This record gives sequence, C-alpha cells and structure tokens, in this order.
Amino acid sequence: MDTKRIRLNHNANQPHAPNTFPDFDWVREHRNELLATYGESVILVYEKQVIGAGKTTQEAVEDAEQRLPAEVEQITPITYFLSHPYSWVFRRVRQ
Repeated sequence: MDTKRIRLNHNANQPHAPNTFPDFDWVREHRNELLATYGESVILVYEKQVIGAGKTTQEAVEDAEQRLPAEVEQITPITYFLSHPYSWVFRRVRQ
C-alpha cells in the first residue's frame, strides 16, 4: 500500500518517528472516546489527532489522504485497530 503522503511502514535503519510513542499513549488514554466516535475500525493517528478512519487500513488511508491539507508533504501516523475488549466473546454468544 503505497501512498504519496502517508507512510505506514517504518524503515528499520531509522529511529522511530517522534510522534510514535506519544500517539500510542494518547490512543490508550482516549480509547473509550475513540470507540464511541469511530466504533470498531482502523484509525490513523498523527500528533494526537485522528487523521483517518475506516473499516480497513486502505479505507483509513484514503480517508486521511482526503482530509490532509494540501501543504502536508509526508507524515508517518500510527495505525491502531479499535475494537471492544472481548468482542469475540459477544459475537460468539449472539450466534
């Protein structure tokens, strides 16, 4: 999945992007709010903001590409798969 402005993969020879760890911390702190807003989905987060969301990573990237301002050249967001804890249990019980 190659996009012009959004880099999802990390080069092993380079250090992590500076936003990586703070963004994962932010998602963990706001997980319930994010679930309420986006439901079970894939979100892309950059500098403590959701820049794209979708049912798949590709949909989230396409959403982010549309939302990003034209002046943004390239960013490295984190990818987070939002889901309810133990959601597999609820799906199984409903069947």
